[in-house]
Amino acid sequence: MLDAICILSKDHQPTREYQAVQGEAKAQTIFSIYEFKLLPAEQIEQYRHSLFCPECLQVAYFRRASKDGKQACFGSRNHLEGCSELNTHKRNVPMALVEKTMLVEQDTEAQLIAKGGNPSSITENKAPVIVSQQKAEVDEQQGFTIDFSVKRTVRRDASTQNKKAEDSQAPISDKPQSEAAVLEPLQKTEKTVTQRLSTLLKSLFKNSSLATSDVWVQTSEQHRWRAKNLFVHFSDAEQLEKVAPRMYWGRISYSDKQLLWLNVADNKNLSIPISHFKEELLARYGITQAEDLKGAKIIIFAKCLNNKQKSRQFLTLWDNDLQYLHLDLAIHSTSKQ
Repeated sequence: MLDAICILSKDHQPTREYQAVQGEAKAQTIFSIYEFKLLPAEQIEQYRHSLFCPECLQVAYFRRASKDGKQACFGSRNHLEGCSELNTHKRNVPMALVEKTMLVEQDTEAQLIAKGGNPSSITENKAPVIVSQQKAEVDEQQGFTIDFSVKRTVRRDASTQNKKAEDSQAPISDKPQSEAAVLEPLQKTEKTVTQRLSTLLKSLFKNSSLATSDVWVQTSEQHRWRAKNLFVHFSDAEQLEKVAPRMYWGRISYSDKQLLWLNVADNKNLSIPISHFKEELLARYGITQAEDLKGAKIIIFAKCLNNKQKSRQFLTLWDNDLQYLHLDLAIHSTSKQ
């Protein structure tokens, strides 16, 4: 899980049962894992007992990074059936490791507290599954890399998906050096922490701490950004100096009947031209009419450009390559599958 809801009572006491926030009775924060793991040890110890899955609202946990390379994460052993976080949890976090880690942490911290010690002093003396302070500091500096090459599901034509997967591996050429550097394929290693566009889009729409955080986000081997400078909501879009790209996100209000433009919500002067990659986009997401795009969520790595009169703005997809765009269609359109 990239995000978790943390709910504290007014006097900051932990709670193990999710309750809606009413007035000043509760304090609720949605943490991204990258922000949460940077909190002081005392806060982590306090907040970790009041975590919930942001999808199914079941009790969640925080697992520290481990010496064998596993990254810090949120998870839950109580996901409800149908929760979108359930399969991710089962795939990425072995239950035996989770339970062993949590028991070791709880026992060790309880012993220290009983002796008048400070939980923040627990590092190398913990069980082998707990990361050292030096390793944790390196991980915090690294942040994560956006994996633009992740395969996406084609809603109607599977052959289109296979073809796109092959095309995404083709070398990028005919670009000035300054732009080509951004587009170079990522050299992944076992230690590389990656996040998919779909995951990031979900996090941003939950109003998690990711959008305002200082965590480093890499878009290529040579280019990294502070998250708060990279992710830009449509309402804040503007042409930047040297027309630098950003990860723009928000919701689509409607498309023209010819499916040449996407008009966005929260910014009536901003549009996304899609004519250069229209057929690919329609095939990938099974879109047959403009109505299918109404209310869809979108994240796009693009440049923001003004027209000559500076009365309109346009987001141009980087290299017109669909790997830099992800759509999450609204329920009314996905129900056709």
